[in-house]
Amino acid sequence: MSLSLDVAVERGPAFAEAAPAAHLAFELSGQIFAVDVVGVREILDVQPVAALPNAPMELLGMIDVRGQGVAVVDLAARLGLGSGDRSEARILVFEVGPDAAPIAAFADRVLAVTEIAPGEIEPAPKTTTGWSGAALRGVVRLDGRIAMILDMEALLGSAASNPFDFE
Repeated sequence: MSLSLDVAVERGPAFAEAAPAAHLAFELSGQIFAVDVVGVREILDVQPVAALPNAPMELLGMIDVRGQGVAVVDLAARLGLGSGDRSEARILVFEVGPDAAPIAAFADRVLAVTEIAPGEIEPAPKTTTGWSGAALRGVVRLDGRIAMILDMEALLGSAASNPFDFE
């Protein structure tokens, strides 16, 4: 059942907060990740990436998106993952933060846009190792697999350092 925003407002703020949000699910190095579609500017076909001199390893270079240079980061490396099968790769362009420039990253495969209700999201697992899950909003099951919901601001925003490091 689909409800309009007006109906959600009539039922009160608690109901509006519990409304499902659209998330883009994608695969990277054999893992499934999801991000809120609000932060996804667009999905592009793969195109050549121009390398930037003396750039850190995670910065692959830049691409041209309708006359604007957009940095391309190695999201797999940022997440501590190896490279995956890029035969169906796409480039995701994210808007990270209100005043930040767009940032692009490769996804090995874009899966779908799916509605995820807040009640479906579990917190990131607690560990005794000191691992920080600061860039995870939580985990959810999609098609029987665990998908990690990324906080792109924490992962790629201007204040991000190493959001999955040990504390």
